[in-house]
Amino acid sequence: MSKVSIVLCAVTLFVMVFSGMNVTATSKCDDMGNLLMPCLREYQKPTPSADCCIAAREQVPCFCGYLVNEDFTSFFDRIQIRRVAGMCGVTFPQC
Repeated sequence: MSKVSIVLCAVTLFVMVFSGMNVTATSKCDDMGNLLMPCLREYQKPTPSADCCIAAREQVPCFCGYLVNEDFTSFFDRIQIRRVAGMCGVTFPQC
């Protein structure tokens, strides 16, 4: 499968998963799109973008919850999440 096809599939899944989600202001961890949008294609690149790294730093308290959320892990696996976090200089929490 070409990279374009993979990206299109990921974007389609993202829209399908998050189009029906209710996001509240009670917790930034409720809005996985904060991390997903800037980093959606970053896991395939040698270096994540500055926007992805900023989002990753803001979401550190949420990482453990994301790892057990099936909606999130359908886009990223644990290895990809840790790799992007490490490349952004983010210390991954012990979960």
